[in-house]
Amino acid sequence: MPFHLRAPFVYLLCIGTLGGCASRSTQPIWNLPPLIGQPIDVAQKSLGAPQSQSQSAPGIMQSVWTRGDVTLSATWKSGNRRVTQWNLVSRGDDNALRDGETAPLLRPAQLKENDPNYSTEWIESSTKPLFYKGVKIVPAPKNHPVTLRVSGSTAMLGVAYQMSGAGGKSDDIMTIPPWEIAANLPDDATISVSAHIYKVLGREAFQMKIEIIADGKVVASDSASNGRPVSCRAEL
Repeated sequence: MPFHLRAPFVYLLCIGTLGGCASRSTQPIWNLPPLIGQPIDVAQKSLGAPQSQSQSAPGIMQSVWTRGDVTLSATWKSGNRRVTQWNLVSRGDDNALRDGETAPLLRPAQLKENDPNYSTEWIESSTKPLFYKGVKIVPAPKNHPVTLRVSGSTAMLGVAYQMSGAGGKSDDIMTIPPWEIAANLPDDATISVSAHIYKVLGREAFQMKIEIIADGKVVASDSASNGRPVSCRAEL
């Protein structure tokens, strides 16, 4: 007698002696693709408050959401709040799927393979070799327009800056404000800039300000009106 599958969101997987016959819900839970590449604040506004949040390493945080037997986690930097990785995992090794049959692991977050906005890597079961229980999602690398800007009173300033990563620049110069330099830098690039007075040229009350602007936003700045050196640093 033929078997009819009546529930539209159930996927049956028979894995024989290695794990029996397991059922898996494939109904979408989260709409993750629009959030990939967004900072954690945007993600949390859409996903809601995480069930847990912890520091996994210095400067690295992890937020976790759980629905049923599926867990979604985001790894992000506490400094710039950029999400560097998502993990989507089905709890319990009985739900692990064979290589080549892993498409249902993507459905709870409405993900697709071969999307140019992110890469995917299957997470292998710890007890069943060549069976997979989840997927790691890494946002596609981006370049960021960055501007270093120095403003202030008329004076000769010593300015030193460093930008790491492809397209980065470094120099130690003398200049009169306003002054700025632009670059396109990749994810994880670090930027630092400092300035000090070499010689005041005007008679007005002295002021000096430095800014690091990334993606059109000021991400770090420092200013002084008493002649002290100024410095700031940022990470993309």
